[in-house]
Amino acid sequence: MKKMGFIIFIFTWFIEAGAQASISDVIKNNEKKEMQSIDATVFIFTYRLMREVEKVFQPIIASPQQAMRSLCGFPVTHSRQLIYAYAVFYDDIILQDIMAFNKSLNIYHRTIVGPLTAQILQHLQNHRKLMEKARILDLSVDVVEALLMDESFKMDILLSKVGKEVSSSVFDTFHEGDMEKLNQVSANIKNGLKKNCVPHPSIEKSF
Repeated sequence: MKKMGFIIFIFTWFIEAGAQASISDVIKNNEKKEMQSIDATVFIFTYRLMREVEKVFQPIIASPQQAMRSLCGFPVTHSRQLIYAYAVFYDDIILQDIMAFNKSLNIYHRTIVGPLTAQILQHLQNHRKLMEKARILDLSVDVVEALLMDESFKMDILLSKVGKEVSSSVFDTFHEGDMEKLNQVSANIKNGLKKNCVPHPSIEKSF
């Protein structure tokens, strides 16, 4: 009888241990899926935000003097370098927005950069370096446009590689409401440039 009781105890222990292991596996699996969804969602947010910024900056970079005159109402010296410098500054703003968005999606309010997000953030860093180089060397519009086109093409290649993975993981509840910053990009960039509406601005100043 004691032997039977011992066997039942061992059998029950194995079942409970197995159940606990199963629950633990489920939790870990759910956490993994959650992180994948956050990563994919932040990737999409970053990609679309960068594309919107690119769309706004393209005509400004293409005609810097005309763009600044239109915004300010009078000619602004060093318009080209001023715009390059502001593009660098705005990349830093974008990064802050991305990290804040990432943190808001995490149940523990932690910022964890996943593999997809890390890849597209590398493109943001490359863009910042490119614009900083353009500012320091005062590169011509043609050269900068060619470099930006090349970087944009690389982003498209990245999207084509990870598109399937992203679409299968992105949050179902991720709608346009989560992309409100897209609607603010144009006004934010133009208002930021307007703050430098002086005839002879310092291109070394902090925005």
